[in-house]
Formats: sequence, C-alpha cells, structure tokens
Amino acid sequence: MNALCLSGFGISLSVDRARLIVRSGFSDPQFEPERFEIQPRKAHFDSVIIDGHSGTITLDAIKWLMRHNIPIFILDYDGTMLSSTLPREPTNGPLKVAQIETYKDQPKRFYIAKKLIEAKAQRTLDVMKWLAARYGELSSQVQADLTNELERLEQCQRLPRLLSIEGRIADIYWRYLHEVLPTKFGFTSRMHETHQMNASDPMNALLNYGYAVLESQCRKALNSVGLEPTVGFLHEARQTKYPLVYDLQEPYRWLVDTTVVSCLESNCFGKKDFYRMDNYVLRLRPEAARKLIEALRIKFNSPVKYKGRLFAWDTIIRLKAGELAGYVIGKLTELGFGEPRPSFERSDSQSVRDLILSLTTKGAMKLGIRKNTLWYLEHRARGDKTLRIYSKVRTKLSQPMT
Repeated sequence: MNALCLSGFGISLSVDRARLIVRSGFSDPQFEPERFEIQPRKAHFDSVIIDGHSGTITLDAIKWLMRHNIPIFILDYDGTMLSSTLPREPTNGPLKVAQIETYKDQPKRFYIAKKLIEAKAQRTLDVMKWLAARYGELSSQVQADLTNELERLEQCQRLPRLLSIEGRIADIYWRYLHEVLPTKFGFTSRMHETHQMNASDPMNALLNYGYAVLESQCRKALNSVGLEPTVGFLHEARQTKYPLVYDLQEPYRWLVDTTVVSCLESNCFGKKDFYRMDNYVLRLRPEAARKLIEALRIKFNSPVKYKGRLFAWDTIIRLKAGELAGYVIGKLTELGFGEPRPSFERSDSQSVRDLILSLTTKGAMKLGIRKNTLWYLEHRARGDKTLRIYSKVRTKLSQPMT
C-alpha cells in the first residue's frame, strides 16, 4: 500500500504532455499547496485517496491513472467512501455467475460467512490481549463473556445467529476499549444509536478514516480478481452498498485498530489535528490525514510469512480475495481467513515497564545496560507514551538476573 492522499481546497489532477500534474489542496492560506509532476510509468503511489473540499480532475487525468492501474477513492468529510474509480477488472463472467450461485447456496454461503467471523473473532481476541499487556489483564467477566460467545460461534449453524454473535463480540470489544484506554484518547464507544461515522472524539475520527483506507484496499483487491462487490456472503445485498467489500474488511480491521491506538499512545495527534463541524462532528485536518495514511502505509506494508514466503498485509488481502474466488468457482474446497496470523508482540507491556523500574544501577550493569540507557528507560517507563526499546537492549532485559 502506498496511497497518494490529497486533502483540502483547490485539489487538482490534470495531464500535460503525458505527465500527471498533481496539486494538493490548502487548508491554511500561509502555506502554498504542493505541486509536482509525474512521468508516465513512474508513479510512486498505487492509489489516490481524495479527501477534499473542492477541486478538479480532468478526464485525461482519470485515463492516465486508469492506464497505470491506479484507482481513485473519494471520501466524504466523515470518512465514508463517496465514490471510487477502479481500473478495468478481469472479464470473468463464469466467476460472477458462480458467485451468485454460491450466494443462493445457503450451506456454502454460511461456510464463507462463518470463516470470516471466525477470523475476525480471533483477531479481536488478539487485539484485546495486545492491549491487556499494556493496560492490565482481561477481567474475569470479559473473559467469561468472550468464551461464551466463542463457544456459540463454534456451534452456530445459521446466518442470523452468526450475525448476532458477531454483534455481541463487537460490543464486548468496544466496551473493553472504553474501559482500558486512557481518558485522554476521549474514546467512548463505537456502538452509537446514531450513525457510527458521526465521530465526536479523536479516536473515532481516526478509526473512520482508517476504515475508509481499508475499504479502498479491499475494493482494489476484489476488483483485481473480478469478484462482484455488490454480492456478499456475510452482509446482505442492498442498494448502493458493497457487501462483499465489507465482508473482506472484517478479518483485517485490526490493522486499523492497532495503528490508531499506537498513534494515540505515541502522541502523534494533538488538538490541532482536528476541528469540529457545525453539526459537532469531528474531522481530521489534511496534515492529520496524511500522518494517519503514512502510519497505515507502514502497517499494511509490514511483512508476514504465508505459505513459506514473506508478503505485505495489503498483498495478503489480495491473495485472500483470490482464494475466495477460487472457492466460489470450485478450485478450492476450503477457506481460511485466519491465516496468516499476525504478531502482536509489544515492547512496552506493563511487565516490561515494571522490570525496568525495579532495576538498580548495579543490576543494569550486570545485564550490560549503561547508566544513561537505564535513566532513559526509567523515564519512559514512568510515562504513558509508547516505550520503544532497541532489540539489543530488549535481549539484555530478557536475560535472567544472577
């Protein structure tokens, strides 16, 4: 993933002498918008995300991007996907026919839907354990509630019940986040009575924008294999909706969740990065949107081993779209959205912080840790910012004390 983010007033995309002319928008009169030119076949990005108030895109610019296989995604102020322009998808009529037949085949449809929710449930539990390592163990009540829902999921045989279980697991997850995350994040809930996209706190505003980026990656992946996005298996087909896109998002929402939490823990965003609309909805400023997309780019491009090879997570999403297509047309007999399993290790767990704060200067010296390094570690361990520890120091900390 390497998206070009354009945000603000006066965005412009045009073509001059075969070169794409890009002009970013402005949000502050004091700063001149960035302008640059891109030669044919030398684009440094693989998609364009436009979060703009005003601007123009010429037909030549659209053709230039499509010929370079670069999709365009336009977001509304609240992070919802308003429109997308995708390169021509593979012509595969038999795949689309098979997809509709699979949708009508209730056992096969339920199998796909259950695999999606099983993967999402596992990643939900992984993220909660990842948070627990920093903010305290899961309470017995949370563990009991999760165990009950996971047992119900294993025994579930009907789609309506499956959706009900998914909803309860989501409720447990968001309530847990509200309980453990620092109050400075301002997070209350995702389970609003009103539309979830109407973010009133920084974390929800970041999540909305992050999920839009994830949606763009899923749309691109489905388009690349020729699956029809309006025919899903977990989410119902509805007018103006893209249920298969939402299906594919479910096992990978953790990519956005962990990125947003890590950014907030590192104080990457402050009050100046947001502003409130007349309807009290919080919106990201262009600079904040670019910071978030850069953090997501790093996360989506992080490597993971799958079938003996290393892939980036955005490639994994595309591979899983291909596996889904293979199952639909009968080339595959099984699906597994839970693989590969990501690593949720963190260097700033509470146990590591406690270990650092318990170290004496003499004990640190025995481990080969310098006095000034110990001072830095103690200073960071007492704070609430992310504690970054170099691998060599982490190895020394893991050694047994003699």
